[in-house]
Amino acid sequence: MTASGARERKLLLIDVYALVYRSFFALPPLTTSSGRQIGAAYGFDRMLNSVIATEHPTHIVACFDAGIPAERLVAVPQYKAQRPEMPDELRPQFEIVRRLLDALNVAIVEVEGEEADDCIATLATRASAQRFNNVILSGDLDLLQLVDEHATVIVTRRGVSDLARYDVKAVRERFGLLPSQLPDYRGLKGDPSDNLPGVPGIGEKTAAKLIGEFGSLDELLEQVDAVKPPRIAALLREHADQARRCRDVSTAKRDLPIALEWAQCEVRTPDPDKLQALYAELEFRSLLRAVGPIAGSQPPAPATPASAPKRPTAQLSAAANREAALELLARAARTDEIAIAFVPEIDAWRDARQHGVAIAFEPEAATIVPAPLADDPAVKAALAGVLGAERPRKLVHDLKNASGWLAARGARLGGAAFDTMLAQALLDPARGERELEIDVGAGPSPADSLGLFDGQSDANPAQASAAASIFASARELRPEIESAGLHDVLYDLEMPLAFVLADMERVGFRLDTAGLDAIRAELDAALARLTADIHRLADEEFNINSPKALAGVLFEKLKLRSGGKTKTGYSTSIDVLAPLALEHEIAAKVIEFREIAKLKGTYVDALPLLVDPSTGRLHTTLHQLGAATGRLASSNPNLQNIPIRSEVGRVIRRAFLPPTPGNVLLAADYSQIELRLFAHLSEDPNLIAAFEAGEDIHAFAARAVFGIAPDQNVSPEMRRRAKAVNFGILYGMGARGLAQSVGFSRSEAQAFIDAYFERFPSVRNYIQRTLARAREAGFVTTLMGRRRYLPDLNSGNRMLRTAAERMATNAPLQGSAADLIKLAMVRVSRPLAEAQIPARLLLQVHDELIFEATPDGLDRLRAEAKSAMEGVATLRVPLVVDFKSGPNWGEIE
Repeated sequence: MTASGARERKLLLIDVYALVYRSFFALPPLTTSSGRQIGAAYGFDRMLNSVIATEHPTHIVACFDAGIPAERLVAVPQYKAQRPEMPDELRPQFEIVRRLLDALNVAIVEVEGEEADDCIATLATRASAQRFNNVILSGDLDLLQLVDEHATVIVTRRGVSDLARYDVKAVRERFGLLPSQLPDYRGLKGDPSDNLPGVPGIGEKTAAKLIGEFGSLDELLEQVDAVKPPRIAALLREHADQARRCRDVSTAKRDLPIALEWAQCEVRTPDPDKLQALYAELEFRSLLRAVGPIAGSQPPAPATPASAPKRPTAQLSAAANREAALELLARAARTDEIAIAFVPEIDAWRDARQHGVAIAFEPEAATIVPAPLADDPAVKAALAGVLGAERPRKLVHDLKNASGWLAARGARLGGAAFDTMLAQALLDPARGERELEIDVGAGPSPADSLGLFDGQSDANPAQASAAASIFASARELRPEIESAGLHDVLYDLEMPLAFVLADMERVGFRLDTAGLDAIRAELDAALARLTADIHRLADEEFNINSPKALAGVLFEKLKLRSGGKTKTGYSTSIDVLAPLALEHEIAAKVIEFREIAKLKGTYVDALPLLVDPSTGRLHTTLHQLGAATGRLASSNPNLQNIPIRSEVGRVIRRAFLPPTPGNVLLAADYSQIELRLFAHLSEDPNLIAAFEAGEDIHAFAARAVFGIAPDQNVSPEMRRRAKAVNFGILYGMGARGLAQSVGFSRSEAQAFIDAYFERFPSVRNYIQRTLARAREAGFVTTLMGRRRYLPDLNSGNRMLRTAAERMATNAPLQGSAADLIKLAMVRVSRPLAEAQIPARLLLQVHDELIFEATPDGLDRLRAEAKSAMEGVATLRVPLVVDFKSGPNWGEIE
């Protein structure tokens, strides 16, 4: 919990292979009545659900092994070579586990040629860097090296229920070492289970003592003459290289190219049909009786500042026949307000399953029109009339998905009155969009006697009671929205926007797959050329994708300036390579190689596989509150992340075509919207004057700071520095952050910031006022009143406090920019929806909107978009929109 009681995000990372293997040997043989082995799958399910119920994760990822990295086999050829063959009884159970994870809606990650440990290490490191708490569930101790302030490891001790938790303190208590020292420790002692010899004659105690005393394996080997007794020193000299290689093999890789967005692994309600069918097939009778949401995955937790909605014990019933369904719908048509939920829950507009509809007139009861009845022509017509009418008003959870699904089937949702998902996300932005919390209630339901929930229907009690839960949630959340000042954000912005986003998802882009094939061939050739160039410059062939091998070539063989050697070796991150690229050709080529390989794998190879065969188009999923600031997010695929500054990125964008052949694309981009908001909120007269005069704001800042006269030119370097400070201050950077991001010395960065604040004193006053108000209130707000809660502003932990201060400075700006472009989307979509202009909105990428238009409608669209976007708010400075158009996304000019 944060200081204010808000529930924090928590990522659960599952080491599938280790847990399934442990379950197989820990439990007695379990078989179905037909003799099918199921023990490992059963034990895995028990462990997973137990940990979920205890840890309450908000995100889950299951990681699978997909091979052994070649560099590990080069370093230690016998690595894992003597492991016994997988038992025949175990092998088929991995497929069962995959089906189980699919039914539980758990995201799966595996990278060809890599081990699960490295997938876990990459995701855990990524999460920890974002202060995203993560828990690793494994069957052995190899991953304890990942433990840090935000990461803990849970391992099995005996059986499948005796689990041990390791944080930094627990690791020290067991080994006397820091987690980061464990690969060095393993390099010395070896690991028989993985066929790592280590240093013969050195056991666990001696290894721990030596690493604890010298700090690292490298330091130990450099000071080997100081090691006592001489026998140990002799062993270290003889086997030094072997120890290093075992250490390198034991070090988990933290930089695999895993294209996973956090939104893709959020905890979701399991698929009851799949889970029920699988449990029945495996004869998991006790689990079958308890089918429902993942146990403990979403415990009621107080939001910030909203309280958790109370869940009623809903009495469920069902329309038993056509007449009963029509009577129910007639009652709904006469009612002022109802809650509706689709049965089963709709995941996206593409969902092609049959659906019934659950309707609640109050929090205590819900009635279902089952899917077979909903397909009756008379019932279908009555249902469409109720759903499309402005009355009754509708309470829903996830308006975007519901309206999109209906629109794709030629129907519409009218009279939307409240969206519980959006309300919860606005009241608790840190948790964002989440599934509806449902209480099935105690005791039998009237629906049970109708046979709705016998496993043969498309409905179950949890889904049916969703409507009642929505009604109860709306009753609780409505007054909290009002008291938090979020009325306008919800009703005037987010709810209207849901319809716009649903249409955008449904339209999608045409994809030039033939063009992508040509691009793929070009990129393959480019990668081959770069590989040859890098090997020529290194004077040897090596695995460029291996950070260890690359570091050895760059920093040991070629003696390039490194970022410093840590206990896990040299870093080859972009932060290290970018400065080197200015001086050394090989570093520049490695950066180019990585960029091309990433873009090829993430987009060129992956995008054609995501084209929907039913539409022939590529459809992204838009997350309406995908960030705490209110910004949209895109996933599956992420179309907001295709780089525009690189030639390869621009080439990939050329494959995105207007949905309708012959049409063109129009891009409308807000010019420096966050800096304009900065001038507006800070009320700095100098910044306001610069924007009003249409000046280059970065050149203007450079003139002010460097004292350059208006008739003198600003050099590119001066403008670059002024731009860095403009945005650095906007994002709450101090001297250290600015120095690191731009390449200044720290003293130079501080002097520049001081000069900036001296020339623009209102900016400093604005930041100080914002921080003071935020510390007192616990949150900051956007122009429309959207809140961002920052409990760490008063934290005693300096790192947490300074991070919160940066967010407090930037969130009102980034959040207000998000509000304005969302509001512009709503306003510009109205004439498009009314067919006044033959055009459609396709995508939003940060401060830019992408439209499709007919060639003869382009000018009208440009005028409408300009009016809507520039007139969306009255600020102290003008809002300016730049336009580009072209036949595809990459050639808009």
